[in-house]
Amino acid sequence: MIVALLRAEFRKIVSTRLWWGLAIPVVVLSLLVNVFGGVFTEALGDLGEGRIPVLLGSLAYTLGQPALFAAVFGAVATAGEFRHRTVTTTYLTAPGRGAVLAAKMISSAGVGAVYAVLAAASGLIGGLLGQGSVQFPEVGALLTVLGIGVLVCGLWAAFGAALGTVLSNQATVLVLLLVYVLLGELLVSVLLTNSADAVAGLSAYLPVNAGEAALYDIPAGVLAGQAGRDELVSFVAGVTGPAPWWGALLVLAAWTLAAAATAWWAGARRDIT
Repeated sequence: MIVALLRAEFRKIVSTRLWWGLAIPVVVLSLLVNVFGGVFTEALGDLGEGRIPVLLGSLAYTLGQPALFAAVFGAVATAGEFRHRTVTTTYLTAPGRGAVLAAKMISSAGVGAVYAVLAAASGLIGGLLGQGSVQFPEVGALLTVLGIGVLVCGLWAAFGAALGTVLSNQATVLVLLLVYVLLGELLVSVLLTNSADAVAGLSAYLPVNAGEAALYDIPAGVLAGQAGRDELVSFVAGVTGPAPWWGALLVLAAWTLAAAATAWWAGARRDIT
């Protein structure tokens, strides 16, 4: 039955303009960021024994941008069902509301993964256009960063879908999501990092920071070496004591699971008549 629900969710997605409307700025931003990242790399020239692959870092930054668009997609698409009352039919024809939530989170995660792939492809094109003869990143490191980006974007899309179920109002969920991601967590991070050491370490366990730390971990190791990896990730992501990329992904996954549990609880008790 879950397969049928997933098929229905993907049909809903492709029948609207939301998914490709959000994909356009993802591609444009990725292209521009990596064109200028390549130009910046070319301007740096040789450092030490060779050229540095700044493209890897600019790609990591680029893959953080579609995560926001993925979360917006998941939240708006899911909350839109409550706005247009189509969720009533969905619930009545499904084996349970939990199955509906799972299908929405999985399908939204799929869209988030597509955004990451689009961002990576356009970013590589932009980097090559602006990079010229500058050193290209190692294939292993590049594929790892891309894989992490797919997971980060997928988790954020699923998180957005769960949030859309909890709040159910498109305007409310969109405003709260954007305010928190663009400003709220930044303020919380500043407060935490300027506190005592035991408290400052909590900044690495916030959802936005965890996603950024996961994305920057591999590029930081390439650019600064293993010794300077944590310091560079801390500086770029604005956290204290960042976890390795796999640990940061687990933190983001934990936030997504918490959102899913909250959405399951709220969805099971909501009157849809």
